[in-house]
Amino acid sequence: MDFLQTRGRDIIDEHGSVIYLRGICIGGWMNLEDFINAYPGTESGIRDHISQILGKRKGDQFFELMSDNFFAEKDIQFIAQTGATCVRLPLNIRHFESDDKPFVYNQNAYKKLDAILDLCEKYGVYAILDMHAAPGWQNCHWHSDNERGVSLLWRHSHFQDRLIGFWQETARHYANRAVVAGYELLNEPSSGNPSGEHPFDFYQNFHPDWFRINDLYKRTSAAIREIDPKHMIFLEGDNYARLFSGFDEPFDSNLVYSSHNYTNPGFGPGKYPGYYNGIYWDKNHHKLELQIQEGTIYAEKYNVPLLIGEFGSQYHGTSEDVVYRLDSMKDQLDIYNEAGLNWTAWTYKDAGIMGLVTLSPKSEYMCIVEPVQEMKRKLGAENFVAQYWDCPGRNQSRALADLILTTSQNTELNLNDTAYTFNYTALTGFAAAMLQPSYAKRFANVTYKDIERIMSAFLFENCEVNHAYHEILKSALAK
Repeated sequence: MDFLQTRGRDIIDEHGSVIYLRGICIGGWMNLEDFINAYPGTESGIRDHISQILGKRKGDQFFELMSDNFFAEKDIQFIAQTGATCVRLPLNIRHFESDDKPFVYNQNAYKKLDAILDLCEKYGVYAILDMHAAPGWQNCHWHSDNERGVSLLWRHSHFQDRLIGFWQETARHYANRAVVAGYELLNEPSSGNPSGEHPFDFYQNFHPDWFRINDLYKRTSAAIREIDPKHMIFLEGDNYARLFSGFDEPFDSNLVYSSHNYTNPGFGPGKYPGYYNGIYWDKNHHKLELQIQEGTIYAEKYNVPLLIGEFGSQYHGTSEDVVYRLDSMKDQLDIYNEAGLNWTAWTYKDAGIMGLVTLSPKSEYMCIVEPVQEMKRKLGAENFVAQYWDCPGRNQSRALADLILTTSQNTELNLNDTAYTFNYTALTGFAAAMLQPSYAKRFANVTYKDIERIMSAFLFENCEVNHAYHEILKSALAK
């Protein structure tokens, strides 16, 4: 495989030929997520509770088998046969380095990553290494393994030094491996909410800390370049990869910028084409949204490549609604291809929400955790699983959020914004954490052989392919 580099808006190989990085994200492998792996709360929290119930050795086996079965050779072979040229690999710093031993790197984690990269090389698929859960947390949400809802990375030099140290260590490992397309420094940074998200500092009230994010990107890139002058470096926009207007001009000759483009008709429910929040969404509106997004504007202004690093639809509604979600996804993919963009869809495998491949609902694992999944739906303790359900937890949370807003007399703030930010703190934070013991107890008294059998649910051959989605992806990847 050739090393890749940028040339204007394009990514090219060593012969100067244009290469489109198009494929899928592998969330749930080296960064677990609640809706993907079908547990409540954060990865760190659920690991602690499983260890308390099973003991450290069994707990380690539980998650090692979940991860090893989640993404293996048959998965990469399937992805390559679908036509993908790359996978985006979300990583959690806690696999590589721990809070009690900062700057001491777990070489077993790199061996695990090495093995997957060997398979990617075997099947001709590039890999983007994505820091999805950074030391000190780069945003306030569960998908960065954030149990506290605060973002310490931006104000604490210790965590920034650890981020830089990780990327230098990673560059040492992969400086000479062409299968690595590049290093994505941070997933969905959100520099304007160091103390958590509230309606007064989110949505239209969000104010990026452009100095800090520009400075951290530059220092991290410079540290990588001390070791690795070859690989591309991927930079996401602020506020969950949406904002780019305050970025400095490109400071390196081999940078790719990345935006995340989730849309209302992708999440639903409702007809597509159709109205969402008073806006008529169809293919033309998808195209308009792409044109006015800050990532698109920045890439055109500075003549640099753009990766749509995350986008996708949800496929767990009614059969009629799923068709609308698929139609929206098809239009998005067509528009990205027509615009000559690089893209990686979210996500490859999960428990039946957004995945191209999903765990069988009849598998032993899913049968064991289904009562906890129902608790999540009832409480709204995981926003994706709760998307299509009437959740008493959300209803009561909304009533309390409304009471808080009216009592505080912040009349300039929006009721919906208040409810959303409050839900993240109260439901996907506190309520989800309260369900973690319930999840762990479902596995009490299992043996090593039991764990091996239960975790076989994550193997490709035991999962189900979303065939309609697969056909759409194959068609888009063939263009």
